[in-house]
Formats: sequence, structure tokens, C-alpha cells
Amino acid sequence: MKAIELNAERIDLLTAFEKEARATEPDIFISGFDENNFKTATLTALSNPNFASAKCLLCADENDHIIGRIDFSLLPSLAFGGEIRAYVDWIYVLKKHRHKGVAQFLFKEMEKYLKNHGINEYFLITAENEESKTFYNSIPNAEISKHDVLTKNLT
Repeated sequence: MKAIELNAERIDLLTAFEKEARATEPDIFISGFDENNFKTATLTALSNPNFASAKCLLCADENDHIIGRIDFSLLPSLAFGGEIRAYVDWIYVLKKHRHKGVAQFLFKEMEKYLKNHGINEYFLITAENEESKTFYNSIPNAEISKHDVLTKNLT
């Protein structure tokens, strides 16, 4: 597996992944998928300075087929003494590639990225299903609050 940071040149990789995800799990992705609208909206966001802190790492298999993604945003805050934290917006692994270490790989790659950028903590709101809860509980050194917020300090 290898991690690929999303940029404009890689939009076709992300689009193919999103199309496959929607085809395999229509109960999760209930709206239709228009490839051109998706590409246009994503490319617009990638070139918008307001999205500069939004990041997406893709996981490719040995054939460069995208099998998972993790999206996170860097959140600078004056409330905590000028710290920057990361918020995990979305993680998704194609159904046929689950339970093979893809999500763990994506989290580790995200943690490397954050550490390399001087960011020592991330958080997310956990999903409600049991499969997700089992996964979140497997993240080493992470804490899940009674409000289903997972926090992990990277120091």
C-alpha cells in the first residue's frame, strides 16, 4: 500500500474511487453521482484558498488502484494557546478491502503528515455502527469520550 496526497493532477484517481464506492454501497451514498460535477466541485475546492487546510490522503494498492481515503482539516485555534489540531472529516475504505489494514494504514500516514507539520493532536466524531466503533477502539493511545469523540495526542 502507498499513500498519495490528493491534488488537482490526481482528480481522476479520486473520481474513480468515489464512483466505485457509490456502486458498491448505495445505501451509504444515497444521492446520485455525476462525475463531471464531482470533478468540477473538487477542483474548485482544491484551488480555493479557503480550503488550504483541508487535506485528503488516498490509499493505493500495488496496482495504483485507490482503495481508501482519509480527509482531515487543520484547525488553528487561539483558544488553546495558538495550537493547531486536526479534525478527521471522513474515512472510507472500499468494502472488499476492509479488515486488511487499509484504515490503520491511512491513520498512520495521516499521523506522519501531522507530526511532520508540527501538529500533535487530532480528533473525530465516531460513527454509530458497531464495525466503526470496533475500529476506533483499536487505534492505539486514542481516547473516546462519552460523547463519541475520539481524541489522540501524538506527543
